[in-house]
Amino acid sequence: MTLLGTAGFAQGIEALLGNIVPPETVRELVSRGIVQHTVYRSPGEGLSLEPKNSLAAAAASFWDADPAVFFSESLYLYEKAEGKETSPGGDIGRISVILRSLSRLEGIEYFSTSRNKMRTLYASSYTVSGPGSRDRIPDQTAGSAEGKSLWALQKDLTFGEYHYRYDYRQTGDSVAFYSRNGEGLRYSLLKLVDADRLRVSLVVQDLGTHLLIYSLTRADFPALPGIEGKLNSSFTTRAEALYRWFIREYERT
Repeated sequence: MTLLGTAGFAQGIEALLGNIVPPETVRELVSRGIVQHTVYRSPGEGLSLEPKNSLAAAAASFWDADPAVFFSESLYLYEKAEGKETSPGGDIGRISVILRSLSRLEGIEYFSTSRNKMRTLYASSYTVSGPGSRDRIPDQTAGSAEGKSLWALQKDLTFGEYHYRYDYRQTGDSVAFYSRNGEGLRYSLLKLVDADRLRVSLVVQDLGTHLLIYSLTRADFPALPGIEGKLNSSFTTRAEALYRWFIREYERT
């Protein structure tokens, strides 16, 4: 899988992106298909890749405390396969279903830089009826995602099993989820991330010939030698894994 195709790249996409994406990132996004910006313990440095989209603006404001010690934002441009182009927003229905199919996250992998190998991100992932429930219910994919909130029980191999809340927005050409940890996250015996202090947003805008995808992860965790580097790397690579999961599901549906 490539981030961006090489054939049929219409010149008009660059002009279109110029109205949506910060001008300084358009050229890199068009040539590479990805632009990333990660900040750790740099007070005063803010987001720089947020596209001009109401759901991306909601992702930027999806934090209600002092600035997070860590954030990583990524902007991806994915070219649809030849013959799969639509009018802008034409694929929103199936994109909405994918982002609410939380059971499909089970088994996805990411590259662990600390272990230098691929590793399973979610050993289990499924929708539950509420923050205290452990009973699996079907993925809630009917109708529009706008205004919906879901709870999931997800077990990852770094922190363990916890409840996460997913809030959704949907417009005519975009769908997004905004997730937060419902419980404090532990690493070994240490509680490292308080409840609500890991927030992940994924915004997908359907441009017709391309998908513009904005990913934003923010987290607060203490400075602990030997651990903080692992957390920093883990949160960064997890965001990449979510993007690749979405593209895999998009290509197979």
